[in-house]
Amino acid sequence: MRVAKVILAAGQSSRFNGCKLIADVGNKPMICRAVDTLQGYDTLPIYVISGAWHAQIEDALHSYKNVEILHNPHWQVGLGKSIAWATQVISAAHALDGILFMLADQVELCTADINTLIDHFKNKPSRWCADYGERIGVPAVFPACDFKTLAALSCDKGAQHLLRDTKVKVNTILLKQASTDIDTQQQLKQFIDNNNNLTARE
Repeated sequence: MRVAKVILAAGQSSRFNGCKLIADVGNKPMICRAVDTLQGYDTLPIYVISGAWHAQIEDALHSYKNVEILHNPHWQVGLGKSIAWATQVISAAHALDGILFMLADQVELCTADINTLIDHFKNKPSRWCADYGERIGVPAVFPACDFKTLAALSCDKGAQHLLRDTKVKVNTILLKQASTDIDTQQQLKQFIDNNNNLTARE
């Protein structure tokens, strides 16, 4: 089965006061960490949906060979529009069984988390997403039958309402680490400090 892996990285990072996507996270830019998280499952390209910081993303990922950076000209509309635009472009170019979406700033996710999610999807092709413990969200995999619905999104809420739609079964995997994202400089500092402390105790 073919599952496209998509990193949503088109936002302006207004609360960060700069381009958080190139901020140093674990001795590498945040966007590189996100791409590395999606590496290793298969040889399909990893798609990065850029927007406000397109040039900075291109520069950070210039040495990556299996990455396609797609600039969303409608990024200002919000996350939903980025998902819709990515679905339209990628599904038109490839025959796919599903699309996985994750956020570029979900810094605590690891490759094993993504692999587990995709493995479950392949065993049971339907909507799959992360269970944060108190709520659900991305990373999430949507089957091909959802592509038309995804392509019609236009709001800033992304695909959240699809995951919470009680009319359609949504399967979940407990991934509490998926709840961590970086919106501010303080959150980045706290994440780095916490990881340095963990490393020191190992």
